[in-house]
Amino acid sequence: MTPQQVTDLRDFVALLEERNELRRISPEVDPHLEIAAITDRVCKGAAERRALFFKQVRGHRLPVLTNLFGSLRRAAWAVGLEEIDQLRLRLLAELTRYGVGSAAERFCCLLAEPAWQAQLVADGPCQEVVMDSPDLRLLPALHCWPGDGGRFLTQPLVFTRDPETGRGNCGMYRVQLFGRDQATLRWRPGSGGARHQSAWAERGEAMPVAIVLGGDPAAIYAACAPLPDEANELALAGWLRRRPLAMMPCLTNELAVPATAEFVIEGLVEPGARRMEGPFGNHRGGYDPAAPAALLRVTAITHRKNPLFPATITGPPPMESGYLAKLSERLLLALLQADFPQIVDINMPIETIFHGVTLLAVRRQRDGDIAQLARDLWSRKPFKRSKLLLFVDGQTDVQDARGCFWRAINRVDAQRDLVHDGPRLAIDATGLPAQPLASDPAMKALLESRWAEYGLDG
Repeated sequence: MTPQQVTDLRDFVALLEERNELRRISPEVDPHLEIAAITDRVCKGAAERRALFFKQVRGHRLPVLTNLFGSLRRAAWAVGLEEIDQLRLRLLAELTRYGVGSAAERFCCLLAEPAWQAQLVADGPCQEVVMDSPDLRLLPALHCWPGDGGRFLTQPLVFTRDPETGRGNCGMYRVQLFGRDQATLRWRPGSGGARHQSAWAERGEAMPVAIVLGGDPAAIYAACAPLPDEANELALAGWLRRRPLAMMPCLTNELAVPATAEFVIEGLVEPGARRMEGPFGNHRGGYDPAAPAALLRVTAITHRKNPLFPATITGPPPMESGYLAKLSERLLLALLQADFPQIVDINMPIETIFHGVTLLAVRRQRDGDIAQLARDLWSRKPFKRSKLLLFVDGQTDVQDARGCFWRAINRVDAQRDLVHDGPRLAIDATGLPAQPLASDPAMKALLESRWAEYGLDG
């Protein structure tokens, strides 16, 4: 099987198993802390960071999957590629077909192509089983950290729509489960889900919601990709997969969901309905405090026969989410290079949680270039929240973060090379004086030929 042949989570598991990237865990494990602790250790390097398939979960009849996308290879495979930079190259090539306009505008034109739009189908495996009485307690949702407020769905695709335009949104938002038929939805102000909730509340009507687990891994990635506001997540999944995503109608509302989903939770958010959510262990190494969140009343739960339950763990990096973020880094680089051809490469280190720090290799042309480029980047997503932009020469390898920081700390003049913008900082480490150290090519070749003779690796 090739990555492009994957159509759903089961295909992806088969691909990982075929390529020796999945471990099946036979002993019984507890969804309360134990699965998360095992996964965290694997994310940090145990078991070669493989994906995990927990066959026996205490108190449940369903297997749990974690760390599916926990490497650069697996993140690429999830969207039909063999390696992540193919995403940048493909997008750059296709953006050239759309003439003038910003990269974001051309990207939206690309995703508006009919070939990539999701298609409605009458039947699909996501409704093979309909729970007679919806019960969230049957799901093996994880309690990940000791201070968490309870059980959470950590890899959900949340579908909502605008009540006026009908335009849909698919985002990955945190979901906490409460008893049989209640859950909370935690979304950031300004996100698609939050905007839709406000619009429904202004009309005094309940907002329909569908929460999806599983389905095509390309859609799972698209739900968390940092897209322009006008871009459609499902069209991105279709473009990545080179075929439209199959969708089917929900049972109790007018939303449509991926036909190959493992689980679909349907429900309503009544105007003003809220409940305390959290605390929740976050990627910064602490807990998001408890706070009111939108309250969902569940109206239906459907699933495939013998369903799989996907989950992810949020916590200090390296974690699975960082590798999906590296996919977004390549997508973002294509858009940046279309607008700023002087940018050679970027690196958003996993340790800085994607948008905190960005290293940029650029071709500098004149004095003031870097300060202007920093201001241009700070005016657009996701750089509005970047704490540090570090610019180095175009020939510098920005994937070597240690080398970039070594260069900046040791060779930058703090009065000449720093650009401040409130809490944000840019460092211009391009075009610095002094001849860089480099090994003698002949000596390097000599060492390669004689290294075994030295006996240093014995």
